[in-house]
Amino acid sequence: MLGYASYDSDEEAGPTAEASEPSEKRARTDAAANPVRAEPSKRLPFQKLREIKREISSARSATAVVQVVRQNLATGWDLTWGAEALYQVAKRSTARTRQEWAEDKAVLKLADKLKEEAESDKGDLDTILLSMEALRRMTLQDPAEQKAHLEKLISGMVANSWRNPVKSLARLYWLGAPLAKEGLENLDTNALASQIRQRQNELDGPDLALLLAAMKGPKGLKDDKLQSKVVLRLKDKQIHKGLSATDLVEMAEALEELAVTDEAALRPLGQEAVRRKGELTPDESHRAHTAFQAMKLPLSKVWDLHGSTKTMQNDRGKVTTQAFALQEGHEKKRGNNDIERTSPPRVVRDMKMCSY
Repeated sequence: MLGYASYDSDEEAGPTAEASEPSEKRARTDAAANPVRAEPSKRLPFQKLREIKREISSARSATAVVQVVRQNLATGWDLTWGAEALYQVAKRSTARTRQEWAEDKAVLKLADKLKEEAESDKGDLDTILLSMEALRRMTLQDPAEQKAHLEKLISGMVANSWRNPVKSLARLYWLGAPLAKEGLENLDTNALASQIRQRQNELDGPDLALLLAAMKGPKGLKDDKLQSKVVLRLKDKQIHKGLSATDLVEMAEALEELAVTDEAALRPLGQEAVRRKGELTPDESHRAHTAFQAMKLPLSKVWDLHGSTKTMQNDRGKVTTQAFALQEGHEKKRGNNDIERTSPPRVVRDMKMCSY
């Protein structure tokens, strides 16, 4: 017995099959037995994202945009289309309907998601700016609530040497205007205005509307040099593309407040307002007439006199144009605008054709 005991205690136990198995092989075996499931990507597939954005851009009303939101909010969320959707709801609504949409459950859920994205600091800077503009326009977030987010965005844009799209610079100018004099410390308005002036040729109609709105009122960011660049861009007759009828009225009021009297800039704006008068509410129509009357250019006179001619010199030589009187009933409905350019009445000189 002592011999067995001595043998058992002195002799080491032989290695078992499990112990002799290499550790690397055991790891592979365990991994095969208990595979670790990768978390599904939260990024929306590009094809699906493109389809949703196409539906939003082709929507002809705020109601259609909200319908797209309701269909995709739960299963196909992405910050890119969410910010654009709320922006389009704001742009395609009147002051009254905008307030009604701000109480809609789907719109409120959309706003909450956009706020969460801004809090996470993971979204694209330019898209976050778009979402903040949309939230501000819908009165779903006031300037004070956006202050902390704006400070982070400003720091990011400064670190990027202001190389963001000029649309984002104009958007920041508008968002920061109410806060510039109330503690938005890292916003250098002079530097921002300088960057916008240097890229004035990139500004489009909605950008000009934002800049004029930022300059308006007692808290407005007045900048004479930037104002002159805005007035210069307004002389382009194609600059009003993408503007809502409400934008036209608000721009006219801002120009009147800023004492702008340059008819070369005011006439195209007034002509666009007259073309789209069917989109204006009675109150907006009255405001537009009042603003242009104060600028010594009544809307009834924004067009050249009927029958007057102009001769201009261009690369092909002299070109003479004649003004026609606007006629009711010749409006063309197309796209998102109820009324577009009007054309003079068609006159048939052939008396035989007139008899048919």
